[in-house]
Amino acid sequence: MSLHHIKLLELLSVHRMAEKSFLKIKFSFGQEMELFWEIDQDTATHLMELTEYHGQSKYRLSFHSSWDPIKKQNTSIITRTFKDHSKKIYFSCSREYLNQLNAIKDIQQLSEYNDLSFLTKELPMDEQELQEQEVLKSKDRNGSYTWRVLTVVCLAIFLLGYSGYDYVNKTVSGEDFHVITGFTGKETVLSQKDFHSISRDLSIDPHLEHTLPYLELNELLTFSIPEGNVAITFDDGPSLYTKEITDILLEYQVGGTFFFVGSNVKKYPENVRYVHSNGYSIGSHSNNHINMKPLSNEDQENELLIANQTIQEITLEPVDLFRPPFGAYDERMLELMTQFNNKMVLWNIDPEDWRTHNPKDIYNHIRQSDVSGSIILLHETQAVVDALPKIIEYLQEEGLQMVNLR
Repeated sequence: MSLHHIKLLELLSVHRMAEKSFLKIKFSFGQEMELFWEIDQDTATHLMELTEYHGQSKYRLSFHSSWDPIKKQNTSIITRTFKDHSKKIYFSCSREYLNQLNAIKDIQQLSEYNDLSFLTKELPMDEQELQEQEVLKSKDRNGSYTWRVLTVVCLAIFLLGYSGYDYVNKTVSGEDFHVITGFTGKETVLSQKDFHSISRDLSIDPHLEHTLPYLELNELLTFSIPEGNVAITFDDGPSLYTKEITDILLEYQVGGTFFFVGSNVKKYPENVRYVHSNGYSIGSHSNNHINMKPLSNEDQENELLIANQTIQEITLEPVDLFRPPFGAYDERMLELMTQFNNKMVLWNIDPEDWRTHNPKDIYNHIRQSDVSGSIILLHETQAVVDALPKIIEYLQEEGLQMVNLR
């Protein structure tokens, strides 16, 4: 039995009227339901400025919030996803919005939405008025919708060609222009205005910085990390559970590190892209997940390098972290780490989730361990998916920072 259903809030649209504002949301909690959420005008305005609904982007509202001491305002997060690329966007919100958000977070079953007066199944306005509001919104913000769509499509084809969608791999900024190079090798010069317009639709943001906490490893072999930190790590992926694990980490805005097996990477390349595009660290777990200690020098090297290369072909970044299958290693493998500038990462907490397959046992093992400064070993399984939210909440209650390893 699952310990914890994942609550997700997908933002479908924003509607403003003369005196009221509503978010149309898809609330997922075991089941799914579309609802209208009445919120304050200021928060609605901020969300309208950040979102568009005539494209292919999807938006997920986070339950995470914080206080900005500089701007002296509350902030929350909306995650914009286009294909396999996600971007976290911070927005200003009211205390009323946060109170409502926390009330939704505290719901124990989907039917309890009836107890929250700000949630309804129907929008209290007629269809004609709704359409007029949407038309005005589109004209005010975007000018000619048809022209914009055609322009974006043409530039997308020109910049990215037919070799598959990805971020451009080169950006040079001048005083009033950007030079963008696509997979085709062609360069396009755009004004600042056009660049920001197009980059918003294509999820191109050269200034995007990952906000997830991370810890740089300096030792050749690591079993633990400094006190006050925890590294949650996931072995044996990618798998059917990779994206779900990533979504849970994103929801709580915590770090995580994935150790992928080369042969599995070939089966689930999109899941590798999903983890990487959301800012999480990826290491190698060998190519075939075999005990490498009995292997010859050449075979050990192949197990390391083939897996690294398979991952790098997808992420376009070098793989620096390595975890040996079963934690088995010898001096020759440490020499490989030095030779190829890799760092071996082991662990000091192992709930043996592969043995129990029980979410409650996994959670209890971690709760009964000395978690500060630990590297926790987990695997990509349904039991881990079910246990992970409660594990994260416990570590947060302990005041620990969950980090990416680098």
